[in-house]
Amino acid sequence: MELKGIYPIVPTPFESDGKVDLESIERLVQFLMDRKVHGVAVLGALGEGQKLNGEERGILIRHYRQLLPSDYGLVVGVRAPATDLAKSMATQARDLGADGLLLGPHTVQKDQALLGYYLQVDESIDIPLVIHDYPAVTGITMSIELIAKMYGQGKNLNYLKLEDPPTGAKMQALRKLTGPDLKVFGALGGMYALEELELGAVGIMTGFVFSGLLVELYDLVQSGKMDEAAELFYDFVPLNRWEFQPGIGISLRKEIFKRLGIFTT
Repeated sequence: MELKGIYPIVPTPFESDGKVDLESIERLVQFLMDRKVHGVAVLGALGEGQKLNGEERGILIRHYRQLLPSDYGLVVGVRAPATDLAKSMATQARDLGADGLLLGPHTVQKDQALLGYYLQVDESIDIPLVIHDYPAVTGITMSIELIAKMYGQGKNLNYLKLEDPPTGAKMQALRKLTGPDLKVFGALGGMYALEELELGAVGIMTGFVFSGLLVELYDLVQSGKMDEAAELFYDFVPLNRWEFQPGIGISLRKEIFKRLGIFTT
């Protein structure tokens, strides 16, 4: 499956006793489909995947796959401190119906080790892999040269979720090394979505609750209506910034979903 368009990174709803809240997920999927998103990304940085054990991850992935139509892409976040664990998580996600993986780095800030990790996971799997470049959360900085090597040497490493600002400058620098075939998703709460789409991003993959606004923005840019796109973007970007506050962003978004009647708690 080709990944493109608006892929919301969704938070994981929990019941008051800590169990995954499957009923809230059902309401969330309907909310997103009503807004005509192109796919869903689960267990990313916003999805609190590190709080779930393997069985819980399996239940969540399987539930999303059952709820989503076959033409809606399902991207599953994978990040582990060791390569074998990442490979195991990747295989589980693929076997349960993931169309792609959002692959975060391990915790060692060494280019050769990072390259080996990504290439070994890539070799073990046969679905698209999205390199997750988010140093503020992962603590790992990936240079344009390293990302270009991952793309050049991998068979499925054809996507990048870029969250290393200034994102526009890094997109342009990467384009010089990789050409247009490395497909970039904008992110960072959607705060730079207009500029990223103008520079050729294939979509936006982020946790902004009001995903319908991003769908509208994407459609306007794809239609070449840049003045209308800019007017829309600058109307809603203050809300992006409010949602994307460090430390409390997950809580803010869950509270919004609760007030919308989607999350139970």
